[in-house]
Amino acid sequence: MASQESSKLPLSSSHRLPTVSASQALQSIKSRSSRAVSTGLTQLNKLLSPHGFPGSNLQGGLARGKVTEVYGPSGVGKTTFGIQAAVNALRVGNHVVWVDAAGPLASRRFNETLFACNDLPSSEADESPPPNLSPNELQSRFHHYSSPTLAHLLALFGHPPASFPPPNTCLIVIDSLSTLFDNAYPRNADNRAVKNKNDHSRWAAGRKFAVMNELISKLCRIAAMHDIALLLTCQTITRIRGSRALLVPAISSAEWENGISTRLVLFRDWVPGQGKWNDSDADKLKKARFVGVVKANGIAFAEETGVGTVVAFTIESTGLCDLNVAAVNIAAPAVHSSQVRPPKRRFTEIADSEGEDPDSDELYGWVEDDEVAAEGLIVDEAPFADDVNTAGSRTDDVPDKNLPAILPLG
Repeated sequence: MASQESSKLPLSSSHRLPTVSASQALQSIKSRSSRAVSTGLTQLNKLLSPHGFPGSNLQGGLARGKVTEVYGPSGVGKTTFGIQAAVNALRVGNHVVWVDAAGPLASRRFNETLFACNDLPSSEADESPPPNLSPNELQSRFHHYSSPTLAHLLALFGHPPASFPPPNTCLIVIDSLSTLFDNAYPRNADNRAVKNKNDHSRWAAGRKFAVMNELISKLCRIAAMHDIALLLTCQTITRIRGSRALLVPAISSAEWENGISTRLVLFRDWVPGQGKWNDSDADKLKKARFVGVVKANGIAFAEETGVGTVVAFTIESTGLCDLNVAAVNIAAPAVHSSQVRPPKRRFTEIADSEGEDPDSDELYGWVEDDEVAAEGLIVDEAPFADDVNTAGSRTDDVPDKNLPAILPLG
């Protein structure tokens, strides 16, 4: 009876991932690692390469079947980073899907990077481009979508059409994903608008994290089922931690952190020892940008306040270029906590003399020769003894020694 009921159960379902054996999963890991999408930066690819098996040579880059997040402030080069990854995927004959979540893609910059990278010698590229791949064929493999609202993006990945993603797609880039969440759930709403909200609006505002968790689940499912490297670019927000302000990813939750396999941060900073470089290197260092590996292949390399292992690069008209600066591990500056106050003493431990009211000199810390005027200047008593009238005119301006007008600094 049980065997008959089990035979009636469906062997597979459209909403579940396909079942694979352990040997097939092992072979999939090897083949997937060798087909990672290159970032265009040699040092970064090495840092993102998974721990391979003995004797294996695995290529590093954006892992297929996983979700990678790149965040950073505006103007740091997140879109260019995505363009470079898309160009590298097109060069090897794959298809790429680009989804605009904010402004439209700059087609001129994309074409310059695509054709410039295609003209590079094979020694400068990770893999030689397929033969007979014309510019029109390269552009035909690039699929451009636009998502004006968060609902459009959820519909595209939650209920994708039969043609999405296209066959042979190895990379999906969602540019400025955090903009859709900011537009759907504004952080600083008008107080009058908040008062006029109905119950449905309040309920929708509280669903931000639920929608966020649902989206990352759908993105991970699309990436795993179709063996696609999914790249997200996000903005940053400011959070106050103690006595300083920190830039953190604009999208953050427990489920979101679990769904992100690799997290990179882009930023700009001054290179140490710029005065020691020659003129040619100094020009490059002025344009230096940095990418920090915060998390790679599910392993965190830095805390929320750190940037992990850093790789320097520049952005040229041809795309991303390696900068010959050794990768360093930059840690966030230590926050020195305020001086800890000693514990309160018991009443029996206090001496009898300490219970008396202190003299004003002891209370304010005056020294015997300190005469501080309202302007904070030292008053000389010699002129007052010589000129009685002048001294009399200034008597009202000089505060009494026992009643100081201002407190001393320090």
